[in-house]
Amino acid sequence: MFLASLLLFLNSALCMLRLGSAAFPRPLNGTEEKEYLDKWINGKDISARNKLVEHNLRLVTHIINNG
Repeated sequence: MFLASLLLFLNSALCMLRLGSAAFPRPLNGTEEKEYLDKWINGKDISARNKLVEHNLRLVTHIINNG
């Protein structure tokens, strides 16, 4: 399950790379990030986890490109 999720995530990140940086959502501010983390950790809210992933794709692609 984890491997499938990781592959899906990486595929999404690579797709976003092809679309260009304008396709990335804006980064979450600290309050928003804490809110989504709390929802995900405490309530196992998958939509909150997805929001965190989507809004951190810019960081992931930066690491991929400069790593």
